[in-house]
Amino acid sequence: MTDKVSAEVGGPVKVDAAFDAVKSACSIRCIEVVRMEEPRPTILAVELTGATRKWHLYIDCDEARLRLPWVATQPPTSPLAHVSYSGAVCIDDGQGLSLDPSRPAEIVAHAALKAYNLLEKSAADAASGYVEFFNELEGYWLHLPGSLRSRAYFEVDGKSRMVKGFVNSRLKTPNWYFAEPDADQPWDVRQEKLAGQRALYVHLGALELPPAKPDKLTPAFIEAVNQRLTLEQLKLWDQLLGPSKNSPKTLALLVSVPRQAGGLSLVAAVFGARAGGIDKSAPVTPLTMRRHAPHYMRERGGASLELFGKHVAVLGAGAVGCVVVDTLAAAGVGKLTVVDYDEYSADNVFRHLLEPLYIDTPKPFGLNFALERRYPGLRITPVTSTAQEWWKTADLRHYDGIVFAFGAPSVERSFSRVLKGRQHDIPVVFTWLEAMDLGGHSVLMWTKGEGCLDCAYRDDEGLPSQASRTSFLEPNQPVTRNLTGCAGAFVPFGPIQARKTGLLAAEHLLSVMTSVAAGDEAPKPSYRFWAGDGTAATEHGLRTAPWFQTARTTSFEEATRMVFGRPCRHCRTPKDPSA
Repeated sequence: MTDKVSAEVGGPVKVDAAFDAVKSACSIRCIEVVRMEEPRPTILAVELTGATRKWHLYIDCDEARLRLPWVATQPPTSPLAHVSYSGAVCIDDGQGLSLDPSRPAEIVAHAALKAYNLLEKSAADAASGYVEFFNELEGYWLHLPGSLRSRAYFEVDGKSRMVKGFVNSRLKTPNWYFAEPDADQPWDVRQEKLAGQRALYVHLGALELPPAKPDKLTPAFIEAVNQRLTLEQLKLWDQLLGPSKNSPKTLALLVSVPRQAGGLSLVAAVFGARAGGIDKSAPVTPLTMRRHAPHYMRERGGASLELFGKHVAVLGAGAVGCVVVDTLAAAGVGKLTVVDYDEYSADNVFRHLLEPLYIDTPKPFGLNFALERRYPGLRITPVTSTAQEWWKTADLRHYDGIVFAFGAPSVERSFSRVLKGRQHDIPVVFTWLEAMDLGGHSVLMWTKGEGCLDCAYRDDEGLPSQASRTSFLEPNQPVTRNLTGCAGAFVPFGPIQARKTGLLAAEHLLSVMTSVAAGDEAPKPSYRFWAGDGTAATEHGLRTAPWFQTARTTSFEEATRMVFGRPCRHCRTPKDPSA
């Protein structure tokens, strides 16, 4: 932080003023507080008397990053929830907490009382079985002496089994990786060409307490885990140790235990083995696991687990289509088929999500490589052909939705007609972008029932029209530009417009996939759009249709009735002559 900014927020708080604020706050709650000798000039040391013990708190009064200050206590003789091995107390800013930098002493007092409350609860938890501590086991394990950060690429599901471990010892701090034996090796492992070795994952109902400072993890902890193994787990243990030989081995043991708060805690350790047993003379290294399994990362990152089993086809992987693909993947859709015959070119760079290194690569292959690395568990099937070629062998039973994003009205209308009346009912989205800064559209229909893209191609009297009534532009206007001649003609629009339209279409599809699957609504057609300000279009002399202005004050529901209020002849349900 610069001196100027530091001066604006009041500079480091005075320790004396902080103590006065702590004392005042404690007096309200009748908490006895005694000031202790400070270890450093900027640290406030106080003793607060709790229900079962006196808590020594050390609070950093030099916090200048507009967050709650660091608080520590003396490392407990037995582990406590929310207290690290070294004694740091895990307080956080709280949801929505805003700190006033002009009141630094009160911030310190707030942190002190927050730590005190947490410690009192942690002491009660220790007296009643360490339930909360084991909810927070992974955080404590992280700070054990010598702990190495490692990655688990397999699902922590409570099913004990052998896994494969890899260690990169060439790094300054060794890294461990764990994956299923028959799964594709993680990219890090392939890149470094690491050799695999045996590792065991077991799930237990409970676990011994890890060491408290100054003790370290020892072979006794491994022995304690071994004593808790079932007969089936002991068979796996024998596989881990392998044939009885005198040569020493380095093995990895991963253990999960239930969290009362939900889910499983996962910890691990590397230990030595010799002559078919645990080598009690070899060191034990704790491993702090970072989970890279698809289901966990989806749940942790806010993606939908329900969408993981869904399969969506996206036809067109240009500026709009690539945003649709990326958004569906980020939302949690597990399988995507991407269809586009075009190659990625330099002309696309500023309107596309792919990096320039994919230039001259077919767009579906570029998205396949880029997004499968970005979203674990995602599977993309790249198809480098026209939509018409793809359709010849497509089986709708394998798809949960389709998005057409190539902005070719004639082709899209023909697909709308071909798809209508299919036995397998799925949602189909047609999305396109208007020129310049006019806006974008998303029309959704179902393969069964009334409502189709042709419904938009009628005039106010309901008669068929060559122009869509959803168009923001008057018909028969040239909108393409070129910078290098006819071969380089293009429709002018920017990346922001493309991304807004891609997001609109992806959200449109996702909303009906989830709501219909949940039974919240019945399958029905709908129309969504966004209208820009049209300044650039006006400057280029383009004339807008009346709908462009009307759309600004029209809801999606009203627009949907405008387009689909009366089914067209292509989707209208035939009347029963006997009725």
